[in-house]
Amino acid sequence: MTHTTIKLEESEKPLSAREAMMLAEYEHTIVKDFAAFYRVGQALAEINRLRLYRNEEGRTFKRYCRELWDMSKTQAYQLIDASGVYGHLQLQCENLLSANCGHLEEDSPERKLPLNEAQVRPLTKFKNSPEKITAIWQEASASAPNGKVTASHVNKTVRQYLGDKITKTVRQAQKKVSQTARVDFTEAFEKFSEQLLIERNSNYKYTSRGFIINTLDQLRAEIAEDGASIDEPAFQGGSDDANKLKRAGYSLFRADRTSMTLKRSGTGGWEKHSGPYATIKEMDAAFRTLLQDDMHLRG
Repeated sequence: MTHTTIKLEESEKPLSAREAMMLAEYEHTIVKDFAAFYRVGQALAEINRLRLYRNEEGRTFKRYCRELWDMSKTQAYQLIDASGVYGHLQLQCENLLSANCGHLEEDSPERKLPLNEAQVRPLTKFKNSPEKITAIWQEASASAPNGKVTASHVNKTVRQYLGDKITKTVRQAQKKVSQTARVDFTEAFEKFSEQLLIERNSNYKYTSRGFIINTLDQLRAEIAEDGASIDEPAFQGGSDDANKLKRAGYSLFRADRTSMTLKRSGTGGWEKHSGPYATIKEMDAAFRTLLQDDMHLRG
């Protein structure tokens, strides 16, 4: 294979009209290829939703992904989630597979769409909150250095958003505790919650996020067992919306990290559906699979 080297002139000539058209065509091709993850994710979502992988007896979605595409089920779900986020952002634009939205102003942060799955991945945390996806992507686009949105910048924007949210939640909890608890408990809670913010701002460098969550979950479980059960009014006849959903045939599920089980709402509150699971990752994967059914809702 031979390569032709083109010697650049000291003063480059501006693009001709024909060259400008060629550039636009090539860039459009690049954008479409970068967005291929969206189409792959859509296809996998439909194969899973309609259980089209059952063309072989006993085949599961996990086995289908591994045998045909050399892909783990986790990777498949990542693509499915990413395509869902990208699909939402597409709704902000008229031109579905273009990095530009012609109807928007030149400087509008909505003008650009993600170019690859890596830029979308941090936003999948908010796959059930479309308004947050839009707000965070707009912020990442508007604050990107030199206007270039990278995956690391999107991730930084997500962390900043979550940090602001956590700080706000901690301040609200501190205020509520100070209004209802005795002084010594209030002081101890304030010191503990401030330390949580310190750990979070250090990216859990000294105390891991998993350790904090597991410890708090275990403590919560012990306190919950120390006395009569605490009813949840939403599933004790106190929520008209929840009752309407159940009468319509929907089932509500939740993941309980304390017991490492999936629970289903029943006549007496939350009842065990499956588990316990060995790891949170395994439980979350089972939860995602459960929610693929259109009649199953997150409780």
